[in-house]
Amino acid sequence: MPDPAPSTETEVPPGLVLSELRLLLASRSFANSPRLSQFLKYVVEQTIAGNRERLKEYQIGVDVFGRRATYSTRTDPVVRVEARQLRFRLAHYYGTEGREDELIISLPKGGYGAEFSLRKAQVAAQPTQATAAEIPAAVERVQAQTQPGRKPSRTAYRRLLPVGIAAAAVCVAALWLLFTRGLARPATPSIAVLPFENVSADPANQYLCDGLTDEVTDDLSRLQRLRVIARSSAFQFKGHIGDGRDAGRRLNVANVLKGGIERHGDRLKLVAQLDRVSDGKQLWSNTYDRPISDILSVQSQLVTAVASALKAPIPAPDPLRRSAPDREAHDDFMRGRYEMEQISPDSLSLAEKDFERAIQRDPDYAAAYAALAAAKYNQALARAASNNDADRKSLEQLLQKALDLDPHLPSPHAMIASLAMQFDWDWTRAERELRAAAAAGPSASAESIYGLLLTYRGRFAEADDHLRRAQDLDPLGTVQLNNLSLALVLEKRFAQAREESEKILARYPNMLPTRVGVDLIYVFEGQPSLALQGLRKLEHRFPPALVGEAMAEARAGHRQNALTLVRPFEANYQDGRVPMYWFALVYGLLGDEANTVKWLERSADRREWPVLNIAVHPVFASMENTPRFRALKKRMRLE
Repeated sequence: MPDPAPSTETEVPPGLVLSELRLLLASRSFANSPRLSQFLKYVVEQTIAGNRERLKEYQIGVDVFGRRATYSTRTDPVVRVEARQLRFRLAHYYGTEGREDELIISLPKGGYGAEFSLRKAQVAAQPTQATAAEIPAAVERVQAQTQPGRKPSRTAYRRLLPVGIAAAAVCVAALWLLFTRGLARPATPSIAVLPFENVSADPANQYLCDGLTDEVTDDLSRLQRLRVIARSSAFQFKGHIGDGRDAGRRLNVANVLKGGIERHGDRLKLVAQLDRVSDGKQLWSNTYDRPISDILSVQSQLVTAVASALKAPIPAPDPLRRSAPDREAHDDFMRGRYEMEQISPDSLSLAEKDFERAIQRDPDYAAAYAALAAAKYNQALARAASNNDADRKSLEQLLQKALDLDPHLPSPHAMIASLAMQFDWDWTRAERELRAAAAAGPSASAESIYGLLLTYRGRFAEADDHLRRAQDLDPLGTVQLNNLSLALVLEKRFAQAREESEKILARYPNMLPTRVGVDLIYVFEGQPSLALQGLRKLEHRFPPALVGEAMAEARAGHRQNALTLVRPFEANYQDGRVPMYWFALVYGLLGDEANTVKWLERSADRREWPVLNIAVHPVFASMENTPRFRALKKRMRLE
């Protein structure tokens, strides 16, 4: 790796840099990412202390990521991977929480030295005493870390002299930076498309409002350098939008798009406006009064106008992607999306018919094939049934057809990855598909699945970043929070896992799976008495909570109590009310390897999703090297 090009970062007062570093480390973007925080702190402190020679890939691997002295950067790319994630996280921070920060800390490509640039041509007259006092301490800490027994060099102290310089000199330095390096690059814009309101007299037109909201969200998500909030978060404000600023703040975006749709016979009237969240200023607005047959044109014009207002570049047309589907097929597709979101067996059946009708009208409608596959898969889940081999092959055919027609759709790649993980245990193919999904455009669902795959494979640092990215795109989505909580459990970060689950319960106190999940975290953490208090309150509403109680009793050392609770469910395991994986957890907590592996094997035979985490679940750690357990891991390609 070549040395980074010389920079002028030392011309910014180190006190200002350390103050900005504190803000970054305390922000939502970094507070729950200890590895990235440690990496950022290291490169900043080494840079201001003048130790650029240590900012090499190998040395960072040893100092920051705990690699042994014998490790090779060619076979272990941890520093390069984490550097990419750090650059992404910094860009996100300065586009959201830090968009008003005076100083920007960056990690340019081509090296690992931090750079510091002023957003404005003014800085504080002088640092506070506390800030000034921290600087020698920071240098001493770095020097002690890198050269034990040596005091900070005169050169290092000279780099700290700007701390005491008067305001005039500081302003000169700031102006010089602006002159020589130019203004800081603009931050990544962000937007939430809030659900369009149905202002028609007929409530049956709701499908049109929701469908157009979804379509605009999807189209904006395909644009580069634009962070778009996922539907599952934005739609939580349906019917409660108001001026949109509160929604924007809660979704952590700089802009919101909102509007209303009125339909009269064959005419459509859409009023849309783009507002800035910070001050409510209207950045753009327009009214489209057209025949309903022009809806696809209206959608395209709306997306182009919003992208232009946010200065988000629109890519050239993709020759492999059709410009627009048949209008009637598009209407069927929007009806199907609306029905699918109701998540019931009946609504999913209606959705399947809508998507099939869309395909009949337009056999080249890529998104309709992908949506039909999703509806069929969700139908099995809604009916508590498993997809058999024939069902699975049908799903893959639909997904592959969608990709043949539009290779850049992210959702089919993500769903193929899920099927490859669950049914084939083909981790290589799954990761390849998830990379393709990421290349197609930011997707909370794809990021979340990728995070779980990496967690199951024990690649925790990479997994954390993907799961946080999913949460960044879908901050209020319960699926993302649940997946993040699960990953934290598997990393044995129980307090953080419980905190993420409690965020869901704060909004949905009656969500039973999450409530049970919190109690199970207490079990895994070693607090069975707390788990029992919660689980016993749920028995009458959720009988499988008794299996959770069996886990708590097992963890408490009450073997007979645990067996008494779990055996009635074991006797009826084929009814599918309780995952067989849960029985394995009970016996794993009892230290009964034979029964643990028996239930894990059955769970694997049924292709239950939770069994994918056996290589990293803390309950199974004590038996991970036993012959039968290793044989199962090998069978599942986890070893």
